[in-house]
Amino acid sequence: MRLSLRLMIQFLTLMPFCFFYGTSTFVYFIMYYILGYRKEVVCKNLRNAFPEKSKTELKYLRREFYKHLADYLVEAVANFHMKVSDFDARYKLSNIEILDKYANEGVNVILAPGHYGNWEWVSYLVLKIHFTCVAIYKKQSNQFVDELILHSRGKYGLLLYQYHDAYKYLLYNQETAPICLYFAADQRPAKTAKVSWINFLNQPTAAFRGLDSLHRKTKGVVLYVHTRKVKRGFYEVEFRPLNKPGEVDMAPDLTTRYFNALEENIKEDPRFYLWSHNRWKFTPSPEAEPTNET
Repeated sequence: MRLSLRLMIQFLTLMPFCFFYGTSTFVYFIMYYILGYRKEVVCKNLRNAFPEKSKTELKYLRREFYKHLADYLVEAVANFHMKVSDFDARYKLSNIEILDKYANEGVNVILAPGHYGNWEWVSYLVLKIHFTCVAIYKKQSNQFVDELILHSRGKYGLLLYQYHDAYKYLLYNQETAPICLYFAADQRPAKTAKVSWINFLNQPTAAFRGLDSLHRKTKGVVLYVHTRKVKRGFYEVEFRPLNKPGEVDMAPDLTTRYFNALEENIKEDPRFYLWSHNRWKFTPSPEAEPTNET
């Protein structure tokens, strides 16, 4: 089975982009019309996030989300064979000079995207910025899938660690600054984890405290990775600072600032967020009061 999957991926990586997007259309049809992949979760998330939208508007967003999800899946496979020129054409970094500035000043940065647009093409950033680049990832239960992710994201030199290992890396490598840490902080924490509760997309949301903790180790700048999908297969990224260099204690805290920035990004065009993720599976206890500081 593993060999068959490897051969299939190897075959797919030889195909041109036009083939990938033909495949994406087929994948969309299967997921949306035949399998109904996580349709209940998607419907619930969209309905709760946008209570002001009509059924027709929500249906449109749902359908467009599945088209984008199919695109994202084939683009993740395309990542295995994409050349730097492909990334240059398809993944525009609109203000990368801000990262050059922080690198020249020896300022550590945390790049904080959401699960919006295409977050798999992060490996490309290593070739464009002058940092030691580290990314936090969640280990997959399937070893083969885990190996594929490590290969795809790490092929250009990105160092991948699970959260606690990344924390140790920051602790023991402060002298190798500047460090660029890549951390998508909008995943759902485990039910037993210590969390903050915030208002995000009209509902109480459990948030990792990790962004603030990691920042206290880097003592640099957190940049929200604001993403736009310009058209099929083309993205534009803008890096938006959430704090000043060296600023640690702040109100609202970085977690709140991050989710505010992510919500703004989503509301610009809701089609491209990961609505199939059961982000709001848990609800807060009565004593856990969500905040929405601005």
